[in-house]
Amino acid sequence: MEVVSVIATIGGYFVDPIKKHCGYLIHYNSNIKDLEIKIQKLRDKRDGVQLEIGAAERNGQVIVPEVGTWIEKVRNILDEDVEANKMSLGGWCPSYSLSRKAKKKTLEIEGLLSDAAPFVTRVSYPPPLGIGSSSIEGIMDFESRTKMRREVLEALRADKFNLIAICGMGGIGKTTMAKEVAKRAKDDKLFDEVVMVVVSQNQDLRNIQVHIAEMLGLQLVEENPLVRAERLKNRLSMDSKSVLVILDDVWDALDLEAVGIPYGGEHNRCKILLTSRSEDACTQMKTKKIFPIKVLSEEEAWNLFREMAGNCIDTLCLHPIAKEVAKECGGLPVAIVTVGRALENKSEFEWRAALQQLKNSIPKNIPGLDSKVYSSIELSYSYLKSDEAKSCFLLCCLFPEDFDIFIELLVRYGVGQRLFAKIDTVAEARNRVHAIVKNLKRSFLLLDSERGELFVKMHDVVRDVAISIAENQGFLVRCNEKMEEWPEKDSCERSTAISLVSTELKRHPDGLECPKLELLQLGSVSDTLQTLLPPNLFKGMKGLKVLTLFSISFPSLPQSINVLQNLRTLQFFGCEITDASAIGELRKLEILSFLGSKIKELPGEMRNLSYLKFLELTNCNDLERIPPNLLSSLSHLEELCMFGVHRVDWEPMEGNKEEEGANASLTELMSLSYLVALKIQIPNIKVLPKDLAFKNETIKFQIFSGDNEEIDEDNFEEYYHYLFKNNLGLASCNVSDIAESQMLLQLFKKSEILKLKEIKGLKNIVYELDKEGFQCLKVLEVGDSDDVEYVMDATSDENSRAAFPILESLKVCRLNNLKEIYHSPKRSFSSACFGNLKSLCLDECQHLKNVFSLSIARGLVQLQKLEIDDCDDMEDCFHKEGEDEKALNDKIMFPQLTSIELGSLPKLIGFCTGVGPVELVQPSLNQEVGRISTDEVTNLERHKMTDIQQHTSPFPESTPIISHKLFSSKTIFWPPNLDNLELWCADSLEAVFDLKGLKIDEDHQRIVVLAQLKTLKVNSSSKLGHVWKNVPRGIQGFQNLTSIKVSECHLLRYLFPTSIAKLLVELQSIEIYECDAIENIVQREGEEEATDIILFPRVSSLKLQMLPNIMSFCIKAYSFEWSSIKEIYLRDCPKLKTIGSEIQSPRKSKEISRELDSRPNEQELGSPGFLRRCLECVPRRKNYGLMAVSDQGITNKSQRSYSVKEEGTLSKSKDPKVSDSDNPSEIWSFFPSHIIECLKNLESIVLVDLPSSEIIFQLEELNVEESHMAPILDQLRELNLSDLPKLMHIWKKGPKRIMGFGNLRLLDVWGCYSLTYLFSPSIAKLLVMLEKIEVGHCEKIEEILARAGEEEEEKEVLFFKVNSIVLYNLPNLKCFCSETNALEWPSLEKITVVECRSLSTFIPSNLNTPKLEGVYNALSEVEIFKIHWKLKLEGEYDALSREEKRTCHWKGDLNATIEHIFKGKEKQVNHKTQQEEQIETIEEDL
Repeated sequence: MEVVSVIATIGGYFVDPIKKHCGYLIHYNSNIKDLEIKIQKLRDKRDGVQLEIGAAERNGQVIVPEVGTWIEKVRNILDEDVEANKMSLGGWCPSYSLSRKAKKKTLEIEGLLSDAAPFVTRVSYPPPLGIGSSSIEGIMDFESRTKMRREVLEALRADKFNLIAICGMGGIGKTTMAKEVAKRAKDDKLFDEVVMVVVSQNQDLRNIQVHIAEMLGLQLVEENPLVRAERLKNRLSMDSKSVLVILDDVWDALDLEAVGIPYGGEHNRCKILLTSRSEDACTQMKTKKIFPIKVLSEEEAWNLFREMAGNCIDTLCLHPIAKEVAKECGGLPVAIVTVGRALENKSEFEWRAALQQLKNSIPKNIPGLDSKVYSSIELSYSYLKSDEAKSCFLLCCLFPEDFDIFIELLVRYGVGQRLFAKIDTVAEARNRVHAIVKNLKRSFLLLDSERGELFVKMHDVVRDVAISIAENQGFLVRCNEKMEEWPEKDSCERSTAISLVSTELKRHPDGLECPKLELLQLGSVSDTLQTLLPPNLFKGMKGLKVLTLFSISFPSLPQSINVLQNLRTLQFFGCEITDASAIGELRKLEILSFLGSKIKELPGEMRNLSYLKFLELTNCNDLERIPPNLLSSLSHLEELCMFGVHRVDWEPMEGNKEEEGANASLTELMSLSYLVALKIQIPNIKVLPKDLAFKNETIKFQIFSGDNEEIDEDNFEEYYHYLFKNNLGLASCNVSDIAESQMLLQLFKKSEILKLKEIKGLKNIVYELDKEGFQCLKVLEVGDSDDVEYVMDATSDENSRAAFPILESLKVCRLNNLKEIYHSPKRSFSSACFGNLKSLCLDECQHLKNVFSLSIARGLVQLQKLEIDDCDDMEDCFHKEGEDEKALNDKIMFPQLTSIELGSLPKLIGFCTGVGPVELVQPSLNQEVGRISTDEVTNLERHKMTDIQQHTSPFPESTPIISHKLFSSKTIFWPPNLDNLELWCADSLEAVFDLKGLKIDEDHQRIVVLAQLKTLKVNSSSKLGHVWKNVPRGIQGFQNLTSIKVSECHLLRYLFPTSIAKLLVELQSIEIYECDAIENIVQREGEEEATDIILFPRVSSLKLQMLPNIMSFCIKAYSFEWSSIKEIYLRDCPKLKTIGSEIQSPRKSKEISRELDSRPNEQELGSPGFLRRCLECVPRRKNYGLMAVSDQGITNKSQRSYSVKEEGTLSKSKDPKVSDSDNPSEIWSFFPSHIIECLKNLESIVLVDLPSSEIIFQLEELNVEESHMAPILDQLRELNLSDLPKLMHIWKKGPKRIMGFGNLRLLDVWGCYSLTYLFSPSIAKLLVMLEKIEVGHCEKIEEILARAGEEEEEKEVLFFKVNSIVLYNLPNLKCFCSETNALEWPSLEKITVVECRSLSTFIPSNLNTPKLEGVYNALSEVEIFKIHWKLKLEGEYDALSREEKRTCHWKGDLNATIEHIFKGKEKQVNHKTQQEEQIETIEEDL
């Protein structure tokens, strides 16, 4: 037993371990499976813990350390790969080891799962809150909105912008834009989180915090506002999350710190976007960039209105009414949507009623307009802080719709009605009003006017709201062009303000009682009304304070005007007044204006107006007499404005008594102690008091001396400017007379603007006129003075002060003997002189050779605009004078210079020729032979070279000349912010940009050239051979160029080298005119590596005209995709056969150069998605333009071999089998199928005088698979074809299922002598929007609509929209169509048929033409002019004008009418035609 026990005991020591280890082998599969299950559970548990961590972090809580340790352990376990362990095991039994490890890991995972039990306490978490979508579907697709969205997103990407704003009036679409930006920002992963909260006018900080916290998943339970703000700030400042916070509808500045929104400095992870109606609120919040959002364009507004109102507006009766209704909405999206939806499917009567209400500003019966639109704008009005602002706003509704409101009128109305508190002078009131107007514009209740800062506009819908508000305050506004008399008596009698503006207002009430009336505005804003004002018109208006009469002619003022004893503002604008003596009774009058009125003499009774503050006689051209002592009697006069008064014969001295016909003297003004502003135009300086001074030394003045021909409104635009600077203008006088007038010498010292014209004896402008150097002068204009040699002569040492310290603008014109602007033999120059110069303009200074030396140029850091024109001797803009200026080469910089315009400079050889390497060329070979340094070319040598170049005799082959370029590799860096460059008539320049010597990537620094240049224009430069020359590989720059226009440069053979073309990712417009040698737009350079790149992806306009040698747009390995093109205009390009490439390399993956692409990374343009779409539209099998016709059909000939000549021109190989391009077996299509599929945005095509074109649209190889059924050319609206003698097909037949051309409105075809028809039935069915068909001078046309082909189905063709047809000189036209498939013409109004001798019927069937007026037998004057322009029929124009009298024929039926017109004329016409054919034959021979 003991032995057995011992054996059992010993066996236990061995068996149990063996059993355990054998179990690893036995349970291998189950251990592995258990491990996989546990790993999945561990993953799920980890995800749950991370959700808890995220929720805790969102609430600003700190994660306990053991959780972080647990996450780290889990990560380590999950990183181990079981399969990898299988492969790594060695030895005799891998399954054993793997099973053992699996068992061990399973136990470890179970421990981790057990440890995690306390971590996860929730089974669900709320999903992230979204912002929602726009309420106005489709509006964000409009160009104005997509452009702004791109700009906003670009600003959000930029590091320098933390806070930006979208501002605009109520209902303009700010919130919609913000939501769209939020969506795009989230989709593009610009931010990890995007939150949006409405702030509104009643700011509730707690509510704002709660809404932001909810969208962030943060729970704010604290009551203390400071603690809540701190928690929110910590959440938004998390380094791991980038957040966009959108604050919508901000009315007042919001305290971001109080809310808890981090801003500025180190908080780049949190960005803020505001929407607001107030720019002031955004400015106070220190917004870095404000985007003002404007109303929709007319086209966008109509498209949105159509979408809202539905198809009902396409009916003939509603369409014109709907157009007017849409216009009344003024492009305001909320108004368009509200009105459109309200009128959807309504009757014509309801539409007309709504239109009338909108025009009368009383749309009470349009559902939603008052609650949604008017209430929104009225809220902005109510939120105005002051009653003064509200009053000014309501005054603006007194004027007609869309009127440019003169802000000065608001000033005078406000003074008259005492609207402004604590205001004593007119100038103070003016400052107050302009400040109020600026605030109203910042609140978007008023708009900027195109007429400038003196005017303001009111949106139509805002005006309607203003009138609605003003009516409750007694305003009566009627601005109706056809109104002939005043409104109802009772409405007038209740009014406090009446504005009646009409061109027909002729009848006025006599004795109307208006006891509350304070303001009356009468008349016409256009034509002068010939009317008689009743004598008792004003009798019942004793409380009237403001009276304005526009364009009214009356012999004398009504007798009842003397009852207006409370009248303070009286204005006659453009009136005709014979007797104004009654004004003398209005003793409280403060403002009196006769602006533009016809009055010959001021009444002496005006001496009674002792309280008058403002007198305006501007543009009173007929005024001849101002009685003596009248001006001096106006003891409280503050401002006198008398521009445009030329006939007053001023007395030299003040008169003591009034003599018959005597006039006032300007000496009277010296006694007026309140006078603060004087605007006056006098015949000569001799009428000015010489030794007297104004009592008020701070007086503001604008004094112009000279005849009207010398000083006029074109020279001085300040006629109607009342916030003016001290301005002195002198013309046609002698400098000696100026020196004798102490008054003038004092005025020189105070002048801010000085204009001098035809001053005799003046040589040195500065120190001869003001020895102190014009310390106050900001603008100087000098012209037409042959004696002037220097603007500033610094020869003398007597002048201690630097001249022109604050001069901003210098304009010098027609100074034929001007030698230098700044002359100093010592080459000394004060940096204070010209240091503030912003604009410099030189015109017709024939002997001026340069503008400034480099020492002066170095100080022009404020220069923004440089214009030089018609200076025959000008050689360079800036000139190096000597060795002492050599060190300045690298110090010159014009950081503010944005515009350079240089023209008619025949000797110009560079921007600055004294710096940089000089390239020498052999004139006979035009090749570079060497370079010499600047130091080796002295001024004398340079002048000699210039003289040699201008020599007319042949050059010796060994004579070198300087290669002339505007910008060299040095000077091109001087204006880094140049935006606009214009160059014309620079006949010595050979290149605009010659970059020889430019080093790229030196010291690993990226060098960008003219990165801000947007527009480039080059014209009439006879020696210009290159725009860009010697461009080094790898150059960066020019990426913002949007427009280029080149014309009359006859040595230019191409426009862009490929290295430049690849950079122009923003180019939108290309225009090339009259360049005889140009062959390609883009030319490959030297040995450049061939790559397949999409060029000019954003070009929207292409215009080429009179280019006799252009053959293609680009060369092989490069292609245009035209994805953005909207307009194509081509004229007189005889060698141009196709818009596709004549040579095309095999298709490669294309890409746009992105290194300098400044466009935002959005889906619609520039992104990989866009690029894929751009490539997808190109089918694999392509027709590149050239088609060969054989017995077997049409075959593609793009595989033919070509060679490229050294000059860059295209030529065919010597293969004798390859025929000439004129061979009739070759057919060229102008728009090949692969190009057509890319022209998705094309709107207008004009092709004129292209003799090689045979097919316009090649449709045969279009890809019409199910996945490519998008309509082709569906945005095309205008197709204009003229003088295409070889054109055989406009549309070359395509697939049956083709769709497209659905927006074509105008089809205009003239002078296409090989064309036999216009379109086939399959094409005609696509033209559902076609409105006008005009065809002329097409000899072979037999029918407009061809017969259906064998493959086409015979279905009826509807020309639903066609309203006008012109058929001219179509000798073989037999009918419009020979089949009975075009019977309905519901919109056709007019047909003109002239010289169509074979025409016998329109369509061989009865037609439905309900609106047709008849058939005209001759062209209208407009049509004659169009033909003259199109076909250049200079000799034929008179003949066209002498056609038989234009009459309209109608015989009850279109076919019968045509038969009637041409019946009996066939023989006569045939005889006439024979003569015509003989003449045409002679013309062709010539």
